[in-house]
Amino acid sequence: MKLPNIYYTLKPNLVFCIGLPLFLMLFMILYRPGFGLEESEGMRQWTEHVGFCLPVVCAIVMGVLMASRAIICFLMVRHTLTKREYGLWQAAEFGVACLFVDLFLSLYLHINYFDLLPRIMLLGLGVLIFPYLFFWLVMECIDRDQRLSDATLEAEQLRKGIERTEQGVIRFADEKGVVKLVVGAERIISLESAGNYVTILYNDDGKLVRYSLRNTLKGIEDNCAANGIVRCHRSFLVNLKKIRIIRHTPQGVFAEMDFPGVENIPVSKTYASELLRLFGN
Repeated sequence: MKLPNIYYTLKPNLVFCIGLPLFLMLFMILYRPGFGLEESEGMRQWTEHVGFCLPVVCAIVMGVLMASRAIICFLMVRHTLTKREYGLWQAAEFGVACLFVDLFLSLYLHINYFDLLPRIMLLGLGVLIFPYLFFWLVMECIDRDQRLSDATLEAEQLRKGIERTEQGVIRFADEKGVVKLVVGAERIISLESAGNYVTILYNDDGKLVRYSLRNTLKGIEDNCAANGIVRCHRSFLVNLKKIRIIRHTPQGVFAEMDFPGVENIPVSKTYASELLRLFGN
């Protein structure tokens, strides 16, 4: 089962990367775990330097989390993870964090690396399982609500009898054929391909809206072309009626759009001649 798109969004991952180390710090302050070294010299070192060691440990965990989540978002462009793959990634993420924490503590407290490692992993597993599970449950609840909202929207659209072939109205479906967005063609500004997703840019009563749809440009191009939205680049479709100027620059050809806040859209040589012809008609 593919991982829902919500898992790749910035805000929840950023909150998780900050919240988990804070949870770890609060736990360590309140419960003062001894890593099973209560009577050792290493434990005395930890007690004496906990004010320094604890923030460093939390910073290491935060750094590993941020690097891990950045890699996931980068990989998502080429490959969408399944839930099983994501679970294995989280397990690896936890393991790497434990290895780096163990490296720091063993060097700083002068404790054998391999003696300390199983204790750190056992403590980490007992503590960090809670924020990991909480994050997973929250993401599943958000995804469920989103799917319910999409299903309600689709039912409403079907009730109103909006037809796919109706001139001036485009029904955008995902890769499974499920309609996710219905919008008037005159409102659409451009579409941009981003890996397994297409970003639809449209005007919602003067407000610029970006909608992410799991599909490819090729999968929706025919439906768009019938409404004057044509390809200008391998990664872009553009609404001919929203182009203000097609400009030649030393960096290439660009379409300047007639809507504030929209960046110029590149026009590749392959499509430039046809776009100029259609724009001139």
